[in-house]
Amino acid sequence: MTGGAIAGAVAMAFALLVAYLLSAMGVPYPPVALGQAVIEVLPGWISVPLIELLQFWAQRLLVAGVIALYVIAGATTGVAAVTARAATALVVGLGALPWVATVVLAQLLAGPKIDLGADLLGSAVGAGAFFGGLASLLAAERVATPAALGRRRALFGALAAAGVVALASTLLGGAARAARARIEPVALAVRRLRTSEPVAAGDPAFEGIARLTSRVTANEAHYTVDTALIKPRVDAKTWSLEIAGAVERPYRISYDELLDLEAVERPHTLECISNEIGGDLISTAVWVGVSMADLLARAAPKADAYDTVLTSVDGYSDSIRIAKALDPDTLVAYLMNGVTLPEEHGFPARALIPGIYGMKNVKWLRRIEVVPFDFQGYWMERGWSDVAAYHTHVRIDTPTAVPRLVDGSAIVAGIAFAGQRGISKVEISTDGGKAWNEATLEAAPGRHTWLRWRYLWRAPAPARYRVVARATDGTGQVQTSVQRPPFPDGSSGYHAVEVSITA
Repeated sequence: MTGGAIAGAVAMAFALLVAYLLSAMGVPYPPVALGQAVIEVLPGWISVPLIELLQFWAQRLLVAGVIALYVIAGATTGVAAVTARAATALVVGLGALPWVATVVLAQLLAGPKIDLGADLLGSAVGAGAFFGGLASLLAAERVATPAALGRRRALFGALAAAGVVALASTLLGGAARAARARIEPVALAVRRLRTSEPVAAGDPAFEGIARLTSRVTANEAHYTVDTALIKPRVDAKTWSLEIAGAVERPYRISYDELLDLEAVERPHTLECISNEIGGDLISTAVWVGVSMADLLARAAPKADAYDTVLTSVDGYSDSIRIAKALDPDTLVAYLMNGVTLPEEHGFPARALIPGIYGMKNVKWLRRIEVVPFDFQGYWMERGWSDVAAYHTHVRIDTPTAVPRLVDGSAIVAGIAFAGQRGISKVEISTDGGKAWNEATLEAAPGRHTWLRWRYLWRAPAPARYRVVARATDGTGQVQTSVQRPPFPDGSSGYHAVEVSITA
């Protein structure tokens, strides 16, 4: 039985690898599709504590758990395959169960986010690889009893059946559509640039500081946090943005028409509401997009407008007040750091809203709807903040936790952010908050971005110190020292690192 369990687990691992390779073509990876189904039904009283505890690891651990279930199912099938009394139908049924369950649950619970044809293809190929792999491993044992031969024939038959399903799902066109949409569009030129806010010149004194965050984040390093395990793949040729709801003149606009409108370019910082104090779920990029106010002006919102609901192509939705939607700095962005908006950041267009945590900056935008009531979006229904305004905070990038410095001095440096309010001062304390020393600020890259700061600290004597940082925003308000977790309004408190100074 141990040999059967090992054979089944190895065959399932092989099948998962084949399915993963296929996912590079845009076909949903079955464990991810099943994980997405779990996310859709997970209640807030479970999901919120998990996200608080695990942060960006939550989704990774979910997928790892689903993969473990697949491997267990494979091992169970392997045991049944070498058990003389086990019926052949039971063996085939056990092997097919995780793949069939994936398609059924994914379509029932997360159908709008997962193409049926592509979902079938991924699971059929995975199932076929499993049955073929298990049959081959059993054949390698050279067991020639009639029961064993019949069982191997049944497994190869299941492989053939999976091949038929894979072929049929390909003909449905889902996989082909996903593969076409996976091709990244080329960088676009800005056709009509109304205003440009160039990145302010940096201070050369900051560039040589080791481990200090760059002024602008590269696309591949920009943080991403999504409810969707499967990122939507959108064909720009068929995509359109709908402006509807409580408006006088609802309309749709195509991708090309969006690019023809006057555009705005500016640097802008995004931060996830689940970012801990000192965390890295915050990034800055240079964006190009169209003013949402311009799009809404064409539709003419009615007098009773209250919220603006932003909906993604995968069904995710959130809302902002109509006044925030009409803010000239609120954009529908389509370029990021000079190239077409990457798929993981919301291609073909996303919302970019100043002063508000990232969960409301909806990606893969397909609909802007004005409503006369307070709309509760995905995270609001799970208890998170509706207003979601950024808190003022500082992060210490260097020195890192518990370094040992030989000359008694160190450059303390990092970033500070307060959304639209800006930062007027950063202070450092090395004596538990009894005394505070003002740091040198670098010019912020833009009006809606973080800024970098540095402070030259000379320790009075060899010892262990706790270095603490705080900021004052542009309105003169000092950030709170009260330590709060991200849920429900975003984290707060001072960031601190332990530093050991040696003689």
